[in-house]
Amino acid sequence: MGPELFVALGASAGTASTLATVGSVAMAGMTGLSALGSMEQGKQMQQMGEYNAQVAQNQAIASRQKADFDLKQQKRQAAQFKGTQRAGMAATGGELLDMGDIKDMSATDLELEALGIKYGATMDQTAAQQRATLARMEGAAGKQKAYSEAGSTLLTGAKSGLALL
Repeated sequence: MGPELFVALGASAGTASTLATVGSVAMAGMTGLSALGSMEQGKQMQQMGEYNAQVAQNQAIASRQKADFDLKQQKRQAAQFKGTQRAGMAATGGELLDMGDIKDMSATDLELEALGIKYGATMDQTAAQQRATLARMEGAAGKQKAYSEAGSTLLTGAKSGLALL
């Protein structure tokens, strides 16, 4: 959109030069606004990534707290079960060797149950922490992409502006 186009359309040379300058300034302004918009979008993408990461971190904390609660419940129930088992064994007057085997098997089962609770909690916590890391990475990548787009917009605008001169 150089002055030649406006002269060809019937404008005087002075008017054509003014119109071309106004057009260049408008194009530069639009280019700048577009670049600023891309940068703002990048900031928002990073903020969203941080928010999602914090949600995942909170899930990891909640998972650990639930596991702690479940373990306390399991230990309480195990203690009750052992007491009931001892009372039952004493009441039956069973053979001491057989009672020891039953007691050992029960203790093993109770310990396996506790280990299962711990394992499940560790897996949930690890998954939540991985989601947090991924959310942060996605936010940072989104910001970088938007900033690159802003830079590209500015370079394209500058190139177009120079072509008009």
